[in-house]
Amino acid sequence: MIDYHVHPDYSPDAAGSIREFCARARELGLEEMCFTTHFEPDPLRAGFERVIVRGEACPAATDWARYYLEDIGTAQDEFPELVIRTGVEIGYEMGVEGRIADFLDQYRFDFVLGAIHCLEHVSISGSKEVGQMRALLVPKGAEYLASRYFDYLQAAVGCRLFDCIAHLDIFRKYVLPLWAGTPEAAVFNRVVGERLGPALECMAENSVGIEVNTSALRRGEAEPYPSWDIVRRAKLAGVEPFTLGSDAHRPEDLGKGLEDAAGRLAELGILPARFCARERVE
Repeated sequence: MIDYHVHPDYSPDAAGSIREFCARARELGLEEMCFTTHFEPDPLRAGFERVIVRGEACPAATDWARYYLEDIGTAQDEFPELVIRTGVEIGYEMGVEGRIADFLDQYRFDFVLGAIHCLEHVSISGSKEVGQMRALLVPKGAEYLASRYFDYLQAAVGCRLFDCIAHLDIFRKYVLPLWAGTPEAAVFNRVVGERLGPALECMAENSVGIEVNTSALRRGEAEPYPSWDIVRRAKLAGVEPFTLGSDAHRPEDLGKGLEDAAGRLAELGILPARFCARERVE
């Protein structure tokens, strides 16, 4: 089994060192794992975003990745039975493509996830900013917000800086519930239905894949991010590759839901991809 979405304690919302995650991976019998700590390059969120480097909170615009890659290398030496890949989950924001490209030129990773964590500099993926969403985004309406999400998604795909898009329908987590039980929820879902097909075609054209993220399963949801319907539609649209990750933010969550998800992917004729030096490997 492989896990291609793992957050060690370099991510400020995670707990557990790189070494502790590797020890847990050995207990579980994982063959391969990829660390994908958060990197949020939006300069307008510089006051919010931090990376934890050996216990100290540092701005995202520092050389934290040097220590991160060193620690992964040390872990690979200690756990030779594991294949440990270097990765990063980058929060996309329009207009910061140059910053992302410079970062990826400076630090070499095996695998790069792109994610829509914010819209118009407001987080849509964290519980701590739900109040900000209600104040700044909800008044713009469900149609605007759903359309804006897909504008971001297609821009992130079009810049071709990412290998895969993480948790593609993350709006299920905090955004859509803001309109639960109201007509606006139907409006949001209508826009999703209209925009999804062109977005998947864009992904296929740009050779950007999709991550199947099992974190929703351990939270009690019936389907991963994205839903199985989206996975099926993506395959039909020619999107590839597909990766599989638990989005673990603590060692005890490592690998959860992967076996069931891998079985469902196999039924769809999909084998989770592996990467080395930004290239897919068998």
